[in-house]
Amino acid sequence: MRAFSFAAGGTPGQRGTTARGAVAQCLGSGVLQTILQPETGLAIWTRPCRRPPLRAVQALLDGPAFSHVASGPPEAATRALMRQLPADARPLGQDISLLAVQFARLVPDRRVRLRLEHLRDDACRLFHVDAVRLRLLCTYSGQGTEWLSEEDTLHRMAVMQAAVFKGTRHPDAAPRVRHRSPPVSTLPPPRRARLLLCIDEIGIFQ
Repeated sequence: MRAFSFAAGGTPGQRGTTARGAVAQCLGSGVLQTILQPETGLAIWTRPCRRPPLRAVQALLDGPAFSHVASGPPEAATRALMRQLPADARPLGQDISLLAVQFARLVPDRRVRLRLEHLRDDACRLFHVDAVRLRLLCTYSGQGTEWLSEEDTLHRMAVMQAAVFKGTRHPDAAPRVRHRSPPVSTLPPPRRARLLLCIDEIGIFQ
């Protein structure tokens, strides 16, 4: 087990981060910075005190499936994304902006590409590594992203956990953590819906 010096509140020199192999997990946002370390392939920010704005989430899940995209500096990208959503969903923007700012601190350009999706199918159900440098995923409702440890143990992210994965385009040699969208086609229709936020560097997809 590796021990990082990030505490549960994100300050150095205290306990709070657990690490197994290439994966670091903590209660504080500072754990996301560990993805920049050459031995880390996945950094997970567990946010037990935060809850998604339920009315905003439900406003999106009550409609048809969608995928909305916006790019730019974190605050501007968030505003552009929220303009594509119904007014009842606007309270979600505060958390999206928070995560966009956290991700922008990890990339040289400081700009982001946001993708918010309402999914009702299996999507990327095969375990894979993304063709990006870094990617942040956060599930606001439904089944969370599944990932495999180095021992091929299956894990599932909880709602509101924010995780940054290293992809194939990152230059270091950290072990890559394979992940997938959870297979939901066998679930009853009311349980298939997911609301997923994906954040990438700008310019990866044109």
